Order: sequence, then structure tokens, then C-alpha cells
Amino acid sequence: MKKWFLQTIFIRILSVVLFASTTSTSILRPCEGRPTSIERDAVTDSTDARPSANETDTDTTDTTNTDTDNPNKECRNDWTYRISRPGTNSKEVWCKWLDDRGVLHRNRLCNSWNNERLVKEACPDSCGLCGDNNDNDNDNVFHDDVDGIIPPPSMSPIHEPEVDIPPPPPRVMTKQGLILGLHEREASVDHFKDSASWFYNYGQRASKWQGEWADAHGIEYVPMITKGYLTRPESWRDISCYFNSTWPTCTQQDVIDTIRTSIGERAIAPKFLIGFNEMYNNPPPIDLTPEVAAFYWGKYVQPAAIANKLILVSPTTAHSQKGMAWYTTFLKRCYDNRNDPQYPCDVEVIQRLAVHEYECTSSVWDTSYGTWSSSNIITNLSNSMGTYGGKDKNYWSSYFQNRALWVTEMNCYWESEAPHLDSREQCLRITGQKWQTYGSGPLVKINSMENIERYAWWDTWHPEIKPNYLTYLGGQLTPIGRGYMSPGDPSVNCDIPGVKYYAKDASLTGPAELFTCFGTGTEMIRYAGLYQNKVEGTISFSVDVPSSGNYAINVSYLTRTTRKLTVAVNSRTPKYFSFRQTGKWCFEDGAVSTAVPIELKGLTKGTNLITFGDQMKEKEGPIIEWISIVL
Repeated sequence: MKKWFLQTIFIRILSVVLFASTTSTSILRPCEGRPTSIERDAVTDSTDARPSANETDTDTTDTTNTDTDNPNKECRNDWTYRISRPGTNSKEVWCKWLDDRGVLHRNRLCNSWNNERLVKEACPDSCGLCGDNNDNDNDNVFHDDVDGIIPPPSMSPIHEPEVDIPPPPPRVMTKQGLILGLHEREASVDHFKDSASWFYNYGQRASKWQGEWADAHGIEYVPMITKGYLTRPESWRDISCYFNSTWPTCTQQDVIDTIRTSIGERAIAPKFLIGFNEMYNNPPPIDLTPEVAAFYWGKYVQPAAIANKLILVSPTTAHSQKGMAWYTTFLKRCYDNRNDPQYPCDVEVIQRLAVHEYECTSSVWDTSYGTWSSSNIITNLSNSMGTYGGKDKNYWSSYFQNRALWVTEMNCYWESEAPHLDSREQCLRITGQKWQTYGSGPLVKINSMENIERYAWWDTWHPEIKPNYLTYLGGQLTPIGRGYMSPGDPSVNCDIPGVKYYAKDASLTGPAELFTCFGTGTEMIRYAGLYQNKVEGTISFSVDVPSSGNYAINVSYLTRTTRKLTVAVNSRTPKYFSFRQTGKWCFEDGAVSTAVPIELKGLTKGTNLITFGDQMKEKEGPIIEWISIVL
């Protein structure tokens, strides 16, 4: 330790000398009046990491982003006063990284993110100065944003306290986020590197590829404590410890340290922590009761946010009776625990309200979420809380009005249950191509609403057979994905992609037969599977692919009730897929088909046989209209 300390002191002295000699010959003139390290430490020590009840998203200690009365404004474009990123080879590499970003990324880095681990001052018009070769700086020395020297990556850095700076109000297109699960790949998320500014994965840490991708593109990771346990970064199903008495049991310090590790792993330090996800859907032990959730909140979640200076986002709720009932009961129990001597729960620490919404009509967003002071969800939550805790009737109303909304899951899926909207229909709604009912679409609407700070589409990809995803597993964009990249743009092509094979192109066996569907007026195939539970019928399509591998296919079908159907590739063991109801059979007026994506493995270059209904042990499956293979 003594040797390391002497080495550190020596390098700091040497670096200061080098810094002084290089800046004296630099073509850039130094700025006057910048705060010293001592002055900044004083500001840091006086800054409370936890927002107060009435605190807004501004911090008077931040002097780098003021426009008029800032004596240090001229310092912004001087590389000698930039924050350089430890872990890179030199400050030139950092600026090269910024130069390689798109305009949206650079603007976001310059104007939006208040993060002391970023180069706040590195706007596009000044990055060239940062990489100026005339400075003759030692590449192994990293300059702090004031006067100090940060040691090279080979040594342990000397950490100075950081000023806790809340994020500024979001700009249009910085609200958009991504939800990443266990299955996506970089090819999927690369489409959104210029439009999304944040992501979460229902876990406390990003997986290796997720973190590297986010760091490379300046995208913020938001950790989440989804249920009553902690998970490992490569799989949120892999539980590391539990909040209850199940072994291994988490300690409070386990949770604090896990979130701290998550922050330290990222070049773009997380600023938020999201609480429990959809605890109102299932009875215990799958979900938590409001009472148990409030106890865990005070014991684990709230301390983890405070200890790591993170802004706390509420457990998710929904504009539904059970969603709001669960959340308001949780708030009441948290308020009751405010003076608990061991694990106090403070409702004021929750600074954002997370909601889930699965409808896209303009009226839903206007009436349900409206404005800061006027929306159904605020009114209903306020009425449910009433005067709880002996508060004035306006207390809880103000409480909800002062918290920006995060729409942490959204899509148009539940707007219709029979059939659920497929990817094409959802794309038409979010791109403004059904303007009579949807206007410019829900995403444009959300981007214009000041009280909604962030939103994320569920999901980027998921193994469930649902038409909700931004991409296919192979990374190709779905119609929804194209619309998510260009919200409100009526020129977006919302057609289901892929090479189509129609019912008339299929080979049939057993009772399977081609017929004209009365409701849709199109040719379809029925009786695949066990017809009358006795005779097996199959449908086979010969499809061509350019190379061997796994492929997504879209299946257009119709069924009055949810039914299963097997799908096999090249006569291998078939796999069951579940097809949800579309509402009506073909002989009924108003029958409509819908399309869902399924993923198939092991296709070979050239012609392949895709067979529906083989080796079925159940009654016949849905009626098939066409398939398309996504190349």
C-alpha cells in the first residue's frame, strides 16, 4: 500500500508538471474562474443525494449547462477542461469515439445527459479541439474536468466525490427506449442505436453484449428489481438470492452492492432504478402482495437507490382497476412504514411513476394520461388515496402530479382481443396511416406530452407467439420495428415481410383441404391435425432459402378458439405452437385472419419442406391462409 501510495504521488506530481508545460504552449487559452477541486468538493458535500418531496429535476449546483450568467461558459469548448474517460488509451480516442457517433448521439451527449463520467462539454463543434495533435500531452495522463490528474488505467484511480445532478427534461426522440430480454442479439438492437437513448432488461445488470453495445452507442442502462429476488446478469431467470427466507437470502448490502456493481460496469452510468414489475397479475408466491412489497421496498429497494444516488422509479401500475388498486395499497403500506425503526419506507423517495399501456387510440392517451394536472390515471390514483395518512385532500393529487410518467411497457396488442392486432395493423397505427382514429399515432403523441418522460415498446423480441415485436430473432425489422424507428411517418411500409407462399401453393394429405373462406373471401386450408380426433391431415410448403440456418416465418391464420398446431422442418420432430383466437370462423360475417411470427431452426440451403399438423395428438389446428419466410 505504501509503495502504491508513493507511486501515485510521484505520478501525480509528474503529470502536473507535464500538464503545466503542455498547456503553456497550447494554442488554446486557459479559462478563468473555474471552480477548484476544494470548491467542488464543498458543493458535493452539501448536496443531498435524495430529492425532497417538492424538488424538481433541476440542481442549482450544476454550472456547466447554464447559458447566460455562467462565467465559465467559454471553457466548454476547451479540451483542457473536459472529462476524459478512464479506460481508454488517450483523450484523442474518446473524441474519436464521439466523432464516430451520429448527430443524434453527439447532440444527446452534449445537450441532454448530465453525467460526470461523460464528456459533457464535447459538442460537435468542439470535438476537433479535443483531438488536436499540437497539445503534446502524455497519452497516459487523463485530465479531470477541473485541475486534478486521473492516473492511467493500469493504476487504481483516485476517486473524487461526484455531484448528484438530476437529468434535464427529455427532448423529442430521447424518450424512446428498448426492452431487451434473454434472446435478442446485437443485429436486432443496432437498428435503434440512433433513436433509443435507454434500455432495461428486467434485471439489475446488463449482460456482456448488452453493456458493450450500449456503451459503444452512448445508451443508458436502467437496472430493475423485478420481483422479490436478485438475478445474475446473463439470465434474469438465474436467481442469485431471495428477499424472503428462502436460501440463499439477500442482505440489504447484497442489493446495494449489486446495483453499485451495475453502475461501475457501465461507461454511461445508470441514473435510475426501477422497482417491482406488474405485481398485480398473479397471487403469491408468483407476485408480491402490496404489504410484502412495501416491506421489501423499505428493506432492499429504497436503500439501494439512496446508497447509489439513483432516482427511484415506482413499481409498475396500469390504468386498470387491479393495477391501481395494487399500487395505491402499496403506497398506503409504504406510508404506514415511514417511521419503521429498522426498514422505513418513504413514498417521497419515489420520483417517477411507471405505467403499462397496451392501447394506441388517441383518446386513450389524451384522457388517461393527458397532462401533468389533468388525466384519468392521476385523478383515479388521487381519489383512491383520498386523505390517507391524515393528509389534506390535495396532498396526494399533488404527489402524483409532480411525478413524470415512464411508460415501461406499451404496444397496441390489447386494443382488440379477437383478433389481437398483428404487426401490420400496429405499424399502421403508430405511423399515422390510420389518422382518422389514431392521428399521427401514439408515439408522436407521447413524444409531445411533457408529463411522459420515457417509454419502451414491449418487446424487441420474445419467444411467445405474439405479433408485438420490433424485430425477428435473426435481427430483421418487423413492420412494428420500422414504425418504431419512424413514428408518425405515413410513408413507412407496414406490409408483413418475407417471400409469401399461399394456400394454393401447399401440398395436402388426409382430410386437409383447400376452400374459400366466406368471411375473408380468400383461399385457406382447414383440417390440419387430427380431424374429428381420428384422421391426421397435414399441410406442407416447399420454401427456398439462400443459406443454411434458422429463419422466421409469418403464419396468417384464422380460428375462433385458441388452438395448437405442430410445425416440422424437413420431416424432423415437429414442435407445437399455440395460435390465439381470432374471434370468428370463416362461415361468420366479420371473420378476419391475423399473422404471427414463429421461429424455425435448421433449414438448409436450397429447398426445405415446412409441414403443419404432422404427428398431432390433438384436434385440428387453426385454418391457414398463407406463410411468408423472412430472408
